[in-house]
Amino acid sequence: MQIISHRGSNISKYKPNTKQALLTALSLDFIAGIEFDVRITKDKEVVVIHDPIINLVSNGSGIVKNMKYKKMLKYNFGTKEYPSKICTLKELLDNIDSNKKILIELKEESNCFKMFADIVYNIIKNYKLNIYVTSFNYNLVKYFQTKYDNCGLIIGYGINIKRKYNHFNFNILSYKYRKIYNKKETFLWTINEKKSDLEKYNIITDNPYLFKD
Repeated sequence: MQIISHRGSNISKYKPNTKQALLTALSLDFIAGIEFDVRITKDKEVVVIHDPIINLVSNGSGIVKNMKYKKMLKYNFGTKEYPSKICTLKELLDNIDSNKKILIELKEESNCFKMFADIVYNIIKNYKLNIYVTSFNYNLVKYFQTKYDNCGLIIGYGINIKRKYNHFNFNILSYKYRKIYNKKETFLWTINEKKSDLEKYNIITDNPYLFKD
């Protein structure tokens, strides 16, 4: 079992999906990798953020796809005590010097995904890192795999169940579907309590210290 830190949560004083939280998680010996989300802004910057709006994760407001990156930099995505600016994918990758697993979830709910995929690929191709690319969007992952081998599908909560036996390099499964193993690398999300049958999986968790031993 390998531990993957979900957005760098509960690992430091920094808020999840901030550059500081993710880099801190990677620095810990018992953590095998990180998972985080990216979206694209109005001016085609790829930024590290989970939500489609910034209201709940910053002191600003707005929809990511309708905002310019420069405007987003005005807001605090950290806490009052430990402020943080929104981070671009390139900025984060520039600061990683590790062969640990880097899972990048592409957040794209529309069918206009090819431009987003192309931009992300043109960023990650410049790094010799252990990067995994994933999404709930099957067509996006399928398209991305024409450019980059290490792609996988997220399966769970009724999404992509019919595509559980696929041709991608890895799967990310909700716990309910853990038996879809397929002899390929498999991640379970998001596991935040101890369970008895996790040994053969990589687990994505908000509570890495719970599984440290």
